[in-house]
Amino acid sequence: MGKSERTIKTLNSVRWLGIVPALIIYAVCAGVFAPWLTAVLTVGFWAGFAFICTSEKKRILCADIVKDITSALARAGHKDAVFEIKPLKIGIVIRVYLIRARHKSMLCSEAITSSITSGWYRHYVRAMQIVDLDSEADVSEAQMMFNEDLWADIREKAGRGRNDGRK
Repeated sequence: MGKSERTIKTLNSVRWLGIVPALIIYAVCAGVFAPWLTAVLTVGFWAGFAFICTSEKKRILCADIVKDITSALARAGHKDAVFEIKPLKIGIVIRVYLIRARHKSMLCSEAITSSITSGWYRHYVRAMQIVDLDSEADVSEAQMMFNEDLWADIREKAGRGRNDGRK
């Protein structure tokens, strides 16, 4: 288990331990402020603490993913690429826009896929989208195409669980 993975597990545990100081805040403020204000302060502290832990978890995950993708591209012999990592509620979506990879695109794609599937964070990754572009100017067009594909995939997966025939 690497340092990043241990940190993520610690943050997941510590996030729930934030309830203890929140209860202390409640106990201290209960006699001083109105009950509704005491509740707002308590919930606000706990929500803020949980948000900070979740944000740090996402930052660590994204940093490790970028490091692994960069080293995979270096092994494949290609350096010109744009990464987009989208932490969504369903999981992380990784997008790699290879710039003028041409005949190396398959090798780069395999290297990136291998790197991600062997990484400690693989169960956090929900989707990977890789494309070869002629220039960085084409990234916005590819983003729109990827967004449409991603939404169609999400709608399809969400529709499978319904029993009323809707999609």
